[in-house]
This record gives sequence, C-alpha cells and structure tokens, in this order.
Amino acid sequence: MTKTQTPPHNRLEQETKFLQNIQDRIKNDTGAKAAFKRALSGEHHHLRKVYPFTLPYLEGIHERQQDIWIFVACLSIYHDQDFEPAPRNFAQSCLDLHNSSQSKGPERRFKALLDTDLANIQSPMTALVRQIKSKKDKKIPIYYPQLIADLCFWDHPDQFIQDQWAKTFWRAAPPSIADEPES
Repeated sequence: MTKTQTPPHNRLEQETKFLQNIQDRIKNDTGAKAAFKRALSGEHHHLRKVYPFTLPYLEGIHERQQDIWIFVACLSIYHDQDFEPAPRNFAQSCLDLHNSSQSKGPERRFKALLDTDLANIQSPMTALVRQIKSKKDKKIPIYYPQLIADLCFWDHPDQFIQDQWAKTFWRAAPPSIADEPES
C-alpha cells in the first residue's frame, strides 16, 4: 500500500482546528484572553497560565514544536479577527503593512525578521503583529494556521520559508523611488 500525500485543502486542518478550539474555549473569558496577551512577553510564568487552554489540544504535536503553536495562538488572541482570510503567508501581511505605511519601518522590520533564528523570533514578530493591529483604517489579515506551519520549518537549513517570504514580499512590493536605478 502506498502512502498518499495529504490534499492541499486539508494541509492546514490540524493548525486551523487547534486555533479554532482555543478561540471557542476562551470566547467569553476575558481573563484567559488577558493571559494569552501577557504570554506574548515570553516570560515563563505568563506562558504557564495559557497551558491549560492550549496543551489539551496539542496531543500528537512534537514537544519542540508546541512552543510555536502556543506562541501563534497568543498572537491570534492578541490580534483577533472576525473573518477567515484566504490562505497566505505572513510576508503578505507584512507587505500589506508596508504598502499602507509612509515609512520604511515595516520593510526594515521584515528584513530583520528574515535573519532572525526561531529562538529569537518572538519579539520581532510580535512587534510586526502590533503594527498590523494598529492599522485601524485598513484591516490587514494574518492567516495564523499558515504561520504555525511556516514557523515549524523556520530553522530548516535550506531556509526555504524565509525564501518564500522574501519572494512574496519583494515580488509584489512596488519599488520605492530610492530603489530605482539612476540613469
């Protein structure tokens, strides 16, 4: 019997179900929502407070990857969205932020993020999500199931996730005047 590959539409099913279970479980619990937001600090005593809400849904997930799933769950609670965005990677959200900003800050933060290893990614990614959330005039979606999947491969030696994100960002980004070659 040959093993078949999972169809693309089911590829992020486990990640989606995990995030939905967390959302459903804490829907009306403002204390739990606050605990998830505090856990973004990365401090262990804050992280332990979200374990009762997350660990029951992480059965079968390798222990090394559980921190990624919990971190993204915290981001999804912090920047809660009323809609299901189409599958997209985090670079597209960063590009939307860049295109809605007059400064070069989002692009600089995104470049720095690409060079950050997984152990140190929490702070720069949280900063970008905060900027995305602050755009009140334009809702910028983040597809959290894809973010979980991408971060699980972030430290791969080939850095293929970073390459995908860079291609997404710079293929679609309009060149700025400062980037155009002089004649």
